[in-house]
This record gives sequence, structure tokens and C-alpha cells, in this order.
Amino acid sequence: MSKIPVSIFGRVSLDSMDFQRQINDLQKVAEKFDYEVVSIITEKISGAKNNDDRIGIQQLLSEAKQGKFKKVLCTEISRLGRNNIQTLSLIEQLHQMGISIYFQDLNSETLNEKGEVSFQTEILTNLLSLFSKNERSTLISRIKSGMLQAKKNNIHCGRPKNSKEDNSAFLSKYPKVVDGLKRGFSVRECVKLYDTSLGTVAKIRKMIEL
Repeated sequence: MSKIPVSIFGRVSLDSMDFQRQINDLQKVAEKFDYEVVSIITEKISGAKNNDDRIGIQQLLSEAKQGKFKKVLCTEISRLGRNNIQTLSLIEQLHQMGISIYFQDLNSETLNEKGEVSFQTEILTNLLSLFSKNERSTLISRIKSGMLQAKKNNIHCGRPKNSKEDNSAFLSKYPKVVDGLKRGFSVRECVKLYDTSLGTVAKIRKMIEL
């Protein structure tokens, strides 16, 4: 019986830091479960960065789409990222491809043998969603406060007056959403996968259906 192919993913925040301990620990996990390590992906970047700006995450998703591995081994969820919204999006994207994530500190996987989200993962993702909601609320509050102060100072906010962005320019800002919709994902699925507002995704769908 062939071994299950897995990818090891490690991340540290600073160039001065070393991710070798993470790799060594996860290789031992692979040996313990008799997995075949087919890919080792590492990056030195802040986990707060957007997934689009992280070469390691983009490599992980690219290899996942190629069907290179069935599981991702990670020492802890913060190695995937510290931006709750981006981390949730990454987990969802991997789950859409049937790829489970093993977290060493929890000694558990995100998907069970049937490919269903585990109970522990449900709790974890719900907590991340709550944290993300709080982050969004705080950010929106700060933006509104800043715009209100700007208006009091007679400073115009937003797009220049009398300007209008054409459809092609607007769509070029959301290539992944466009691709997702064309591949058959629903509006709500694209909202979760690509961390884009419901209104924006709906607008994009309307444009590409014209």
C-alpha cells in the first residue's frame, strides 16, 4: 500500500530566525505515521501578511492544485498565519481540494477519514471567525472615525470626484474572484475563499455575466 504524500510547511517571522526545528519535528511526525514527505515549503515572513504576498503560501496552494500531496503538516496554526481572515481562507481553500492539515501542537487533523471537518476544527475555525469579525469591526470603526474627521477638515475621501472606474479596471483588481466564479464557485463560496465582501463578489458576477 502506497504511503500518503504530505507537505511540510514551516514559517518564521524574521530572517534571523531558523525554521529547522519545525522541519525536524514534522519529519518525525511523518515517520511516525508512515507518510511520504514530497514537499518541504518554508518562508521567512510576517504571518500578518496577506496570503497573496506570501511566496510560501502561494507555492503551497500551487502544489495542492497539482495534487502533489494529500495532507499538510504544520507545528501550529500560527505558522500558517497570524491574520485570522487570511488563515481561515487558506484552510478553506485546502479543504476545497480535499487536503487536510495536521497541527502538531493539537495532535489532530482538520479533516477526518471521511473528508469531513472534524469537531475540533469546527471549534477552532469558529473562534478564528469570531476574532476576524472583531478585527473587521475595529477596522471599520477606525476608518469611519478617520473619514468623519477628514470631512470636518474639508478633506475629500474616496475616489476623485466625477471619476468612474471602468469594468475591466475593476475586474483586474480581483483576478482570483473572477477565476473562482468562472470555475463555478458560488458568490458565498468566493466570499469565504478570497476574503472579499458579498457586495463586491456579486458585482463581479454581474459584470462577467454581461
